[in-house]
Amino acid sequence: MTLIPAQLNNLPCIQGLGKVKSCHNFNFFSPIQFLPYIHLARLHRPIGIWLLLWPCFCGFAISHGSLFDYILFFIGAVTLRSAGCVINDLVDKDIDAKVERTKLRPLAANLLTTKQAYIFLSILLSIGACIWMFLSPAAKYISFIAAILMVSYPFMKRFTYWPQLFLGFTFNIGLLIAIAHVSILTFSWQLLSLFASLVLWTIFYDTIYAFADVHDDLKLNVKSTAIVMRHAPKTWLTCINLLLHSFLFGFFRPNGIIAVIIGFLFLQILLKQWNPCDAKNCIKIFGLCHFWGLIEWFWLETVRIISP
Repeated sequence: MTLIPAQLNNLPCIQGLGKVKSCHNFNFFSPIQFLPYIHLARLHRPIGIWLLLWPCFCGFAISHGSLFDYILFFIGAVTLRSAGCVINDLVDKDIDAKVERTKLRPLAANLLTTKQAYIFLSILLSIGACIWMFLSPAAKYISFIAAILMVSYPFMKRFTYWPQLFLGFTFNIGLLIAIAHVSILTFSWQLLSLFASLVLWTIFYDTIYAFADVHDDLKLNVKSTAIVMRHAPKTWLTCINLLLHSFLFGFFRPNGIIAVIIGFLFLQILLKQWNPCDAKNCIKIFGLCHFWGLIEWFWLETVRIISP
């Protein structure tokens, strides 16, 4: 399918793509034919890249990763997060067309064909395979599990009301891959506590995100934790925040009590500002949640520098 600018302007998806110009300037160096692919890969909304990266960076802070490791995993996160978005849109194409927030996505709006999406996906996965070659043997094995999780996640909302729990394992397995890449991965209770806190963090932020579509999800019988928690969402998420930081304290012990307190208060402040009935507010608060990962990574890096 070859699209000319006039055709693109007549498609509703371009109304969403138009935001790219004002926010991230992709228009200025990307031919207009590439815009649907940028939109498909969510490169105009890099929040997902950071949510994927912070667990990896925490792993490097623990295992003393090099600058090359950070750069390698940054490229990998951009590539594989993009691939995950393509897979998600291929699986949810029909559902996305019926949901107000997602009906402008390239596949749902017929801006791209399924064939084009698969070709784009194959390119992304080829790049991912090149990055995979640089990983240590142990990290390579765990990456296979990560790939299975990535492909399986889009189907979870059809079978369970807790797809966010599955997403927690999917997005945070990078912690284990990063550690296994640099050093020997040992499943201590301390490491498992950190991993559990990251999974709960994912449930926290993605539940907020899911509330943006909760009414459409109920109509379409799409499952999510937002549906489970819809009658008392802030109570649920406050409990998750408490449990999250209880696990985090189990990892940091007394030496990290400041990071635990700051992290807890940060998420509680976001929770206070959150309006579950306002879709735009849900997206805004979701976008701010990634700074929690930055806080915890920064603390780990600080400890690493002070106590090499």
